[in-house]
Amino acid sequence: MTTETTIREKKLSGICIVEGKGLGRAHFVGRVVQHDTVENITRQDVGEQIMLFNEIRTRAKEDYRGYAKSFKGTSAFDVSILNIYEHILDDPAFIGQVVETVTSKLYNLESAIRTVSNDFIKRFNSAGTSYFKERSSDMVEICEKLISYMNAEDGKTKSFNDEMVLVVLRAFTPSDILSYDLTKVKAVLSVSGGKTSHAAILARTYGIPVVSGILNLSELIRPGDELLVDADMGTVLLNPEKPVVEEFRALEIKAAYVSKTLKDKWCRPVYTRDGVHIEVLANVSLPQDALLAVEHGCDGTGLVRTEYLLSNRKDFPSPQIQVEYYSAIFKAMGNRECVVRMMDIGGDKIPEFFKMPNEFNPFMGWRAIRILLERRDLFEEQLRSIMIAAGASKANYKIMFPMVTTLSEWLEAKAFVNEVSERLGMPVPRLGVLFEVPLAILEMNTFTSEIDFASIGTNDLLQYLSAADRNNPKVNYLYNPTEPAFLKIIRNAIEVSRDNGIPLSICGEMAGNPYNTLLLVGLGLTRFSVIPRNIPIIKELISNISFGEAAENIRHIFAIDTADSISRWIKKINKQMVGDILAKIPWAE
Repeated sequence: MTTETTIREKKLSGICIVEGKGLGRAHFVGRVVQHDTVENITRQDVGEQIMLFNEIRTRAKEDYRGYAKSFKGTSAFDVSILNIYEHILDDPAFIGQVVETVTSKLYNLESAIRTVSNDFIKRFNSAGTSYFKERSSDMVEICEKLISYMNAEDGKTKSFNDEMVLVVLRAFTPSDILSYDLTKVKAVLSVSGGKTSHAAILARTYGIPVVSGILNLSELIRPGDELLVDADMGTVLLNPEKPVVEEFRALEIKAAYVSKTLKDKWCRPVYTRDGVHIEVLANVSLPQDALLAVEHGCDGTGLVRTEYLLSNRKDFPSPQIQVEYYSAIFKAMGNRECVVRMMDIGGDKIPEFFKMPNEFNPFMGWRAIRILLERRDLFEEQLRSIMIAAGASKANYKIMFPMVTTLSEWLEAKAFVNEVSERLGMPVPRLGVLFEVPLAILEMNTFTSEIDFASIGTNDLLQYLSAADRNNPKVNYLYNPTEPAFLKIIRNAIEVSRDNGIPLSICGEMAGNPYNTLLLVGLGLTRFSVIPRNIPIIKELISNISFGEAAENIRHIFAIDTADSISRWIKKINKQMVGDILAKIPWAE
């Protein structure tokens, strides 16, 4: 973890679990499950403690049933998660061990529940599989839920006068959210937690941003401290200065406009003012993301980041787990197009189970397609799972390969897909390249006869072209999408794809920034792929742009020599053509 300080503010860095921004005062949640203090009772108290245990188990089950009922008809959250908690509460092993601990060791009920829960957690974690790791976080949930009834919290929904940021000194659980008035919860900070945890799924459903991985929260933050959470960037601003807060509040007003007006409006295709159809696709990682994308009006998915299947795993996911994952995403998409990217292993995405060589620069080392071509076992297992799920779902799908560098590398991968398809007795899927390596995109014309579609990953492409790590504050000033050379490469790729009848999308952050919408339409882009919440914003902008006028205006930028001058020119054209819309849009730049 890193910190940066100004006179009053302190900036903390963590890991984004659920995207979004929120401002509120710090409220510390519950206790840590690994509470070591044991309180004893007398023999006469045993019966009362066991009766209390049965009572609070019943109350917990009733609460979970109530939560499930409130979620009825909400597509973005799977209520079966809550059913799991009921099963744990009725598990004879769990009940028996708690009763035994109270009866034989004379622990009071809270100590017994914590002791037994910790024992289950240790056993689940030592099992090493992702399934049991998930059960470990479920035990944290059950433990804290039961104990909440025994303390002043009493299991009731708690409210606040002020907007709050929940601070959890352990892995956060669903009840850490559900126990509070959700209109007042603006973000969550936790010591640990994963993108695929039940709590993260729930937070995503409610639009509550979550940042994890800040280890010494209790030392850095005090109750009541004001916190501005930017989960998109994985940062937390502690005690932000007044101008920063005022700017955030202004953006919140714009966000309300977007959520209330544009989301419902744009659950349909979008055309420019002069009738050109522009597809706005979604970048997703989880089935829940796909459901949210549909709710926000996506025309399909332009990027399914399948490497999130590997998160928190100590072994490669089984075919069954993979098929279930892809099937859930295909089901969410219905007949919409779904572009599945093969696992982009390597760089900053190294799973626990995978043995990587020591590399001086892993971002330009053994990763993505380079690994797949060497590890044909993993390559085939993923391909088979995608194709089986797609066949069963009758999905409208494509498969995309990351980090392709040369045509010969691509042809080798393509030939292997054909072999796997033949072995399965299934049609060969449509195949495409994610162009993010300069050597490949500069020779895109040599690929066009061998690919069915293309996409540009602007994040890595610009990073490689500028030799500047966008996450390094010392050099990220060089990471500028308005650099003339970069824009010329983007324009050339769009033209090559159009001339050869190859569908082309852009799925990097450049496409998701509303200030770049006019620029990209002017360059001829007709397929955007962005985070779900930005889909209505991008569609609203497109509907107010003339494709022809945008092209005429944007062509002038290629007579400009510097990135700063191009940025000023783009702002000027934006103001003229869509300035009234941009003025209403939050988080746009």
